[in-house]
Amino acid sequence: MQDAVLISHVAGSHVDSHHHAQGQLSVVTQGTMMVTTEEGVWLAPPGRGIWVPPDREHGARYSENSVHIRIFFDRVMIGNLPHHCRVVDVTPLLRELALEASRLATMPNDAEERSLVMRLILRHLRRPASRLALFVPYGQDARLRRVTQHLLADPGSTAGLDDLAKLAGASPRTLLRLFQAETGMTLSRWREHLRVTVAVDRLSRGRSITETALALGYQSPSAFTTMFTRLMGQPPRALLRTME
Repeated sequence: MQDAVLISHVAGSHVDSHHHAQGQLSVVTQGTMMVTTEEGVWLAPPGRGIWVPPDREHGARYSENSVHIRIFFDRVMIGNLPHHCRVVDVTPLLRELALEASRLATMPNDAEERSLVMRLILRHLRRPASRLALFVPYGQDARLRRVTQHLLADPGSTAGLDDLAKLAGASPRTLLRLFQAETGMTLSRWREHLRVTVAVDRLSRGRSITETALALGYQSPSAFTTMFTRLMGQPPRALLRTME
């Protein structure tokens, strides 16, 4: 198995849940990549990557034609890297290092240069996690997961607390407590976080702000933009420019 390889996926493809002994960095160069774990869903649009530690069960989905560079790191190289998944900012330098790693992986006589490139990539991975941490937690309680899975399937749902509590098989108060305890967010904040994550995926695939806003249940683009800016610290168009 090569330690770095450029991989293409067609729109709608997926990779079944699996794990591997090495740590894995996926650097997205085109399209989007959505990684699913037992904890939840991680989204990497262009200009971002996803770190998956060794032995972590995970699958992946690709909503459009996508290209990413997959890089494996042996345990002995990883050191104190996080033992959980995380979104990584892909700087121009990291992108070029990843491309160089994939090129060198096909040239067995360049082992010393390949080792140097891999160590430089690891230095980038030890930097703080991306501020664009597009992660939507599922929660562990079965009642909570019924609700989170329902909303993940229909992020624009207008179902109220009472309806969601019935779906969970719990009282409204219990459901609110489960959200806070297991996701670290209130129900309303979790729904906004989900919608922002879905919005970044849709917008990065060329959907308009108006189309995205209406699909996510907002009455107007301005209401959506206000929510997006409050959570992300910048309006949608500004964020999209950072992905170009």
